[in-house]
Amino acid sequence: MDGNSKKRMNIYLSEDTIERLKQYAWENHTSVSHAITEWIWHTKVSHEQIRGQISLKL
Repeated sequence: MDGNSKKRMNIYLSEDTIERLKQYAWENHTSVSHAITEWIWHTKVSHEQIRGQISLKL
């Protein structure tokens, strides 16, 4: 992952989930976005290829 290519993403979470996520980040001395990033890059996925459309380069 290139640290310079960040994009904003909106997600919808319950108030309880938001508070738990903030608490987790605080306890681990990090930001919420960093906590999410660390989690997803250290979690095994079934297919490493990223889903989505691939645009044709003509």
